[in-house]
Amino acid sequence: MGEQHNRKRQHFHICSACLIFFLLFACSVFKETRGRQNADEHIARGRLLLANGDYKGAIAENQAVFSEAGNNRPADEALFNMGLIYAHYGNPDKDYDRALDYFRRLVSDYPKSPLVERAKIWTGVLSDMEKSRAKETKEPPVINDRLHRARQMLTQGKFKEALKEAQGIISEPAGSPYRDEAVFFAGLIYAHNGNPDKNYKRSIAYFEQLIREYPQSYLVEQARVMIDILNVIEKAKQVDIEIEQKRKELTR
Repeated sequence: MGEQHNRKRQHFHICSACLIFFLLFACSVFKETRGRQNADEHIARGRLLLANGDYKGAIAENQAVFSEAGNNRPADEALFNMGLIYAHYGNPDKDYDRALDYFRRLVSDYPKSPLVERAKIWTGVLSDMEKSRAKETKEPPVINDRLHRARQMLTQGKFKEALKEAQGIISEPAGSPYRDEAVFFAGLIYAHNGNPDKNYKRSIAYFEQLIREYPQSYLVEQARVMIDILNVIEKAKQVDIEIEQKRKELTR
């Protein structure tokens, strides 16, 4: 009788221990899942803010991810995004040194991240751009009058007029000077946040044209940077569209 009673007690303790373990494990999984959901929400908001030209807001969202995730994913994605934001041509606080630092931290701290190879490419691209910029400072380039007018128009918000000037240079015979700069400039116009006819797909097409037709241009690396940034923004827009569609389906 006593032996049977002891067995029941042992069985009860084992079950209790298993139940406690299960509850602790479930809480841990729930906490981890919830943390990942919060991080994904921050990442999505950061992409949307970047698409709307709110660079400081986008940085804040990704910094929140990085501080919450610690050494776990998607901290690596947050580092990569912050590197992109600080490399963005439209960011008034653009800082290539900071961008390089974020990409290098990603490579060193998250060597198994799927973003490592892209971060390495960006590190090389930005390093080359810094060298090119230093060279241009020593040797100021001669500015084409038509391109100069286009830049002035852009600063005045005259996007259509600026694009017309750039396209005029692009339509000149092959081998004419400044065509690579005009192609790059047209890409910038279509990517400009203030342009009512902003079109990222057209912008990407111009940057791809530059890379394809003028592989020796000093603007090639910058064009690659812009393509990468715009693809991130386009991806964010697609995610927003899918979320909105799901919301509509749920409310039917």
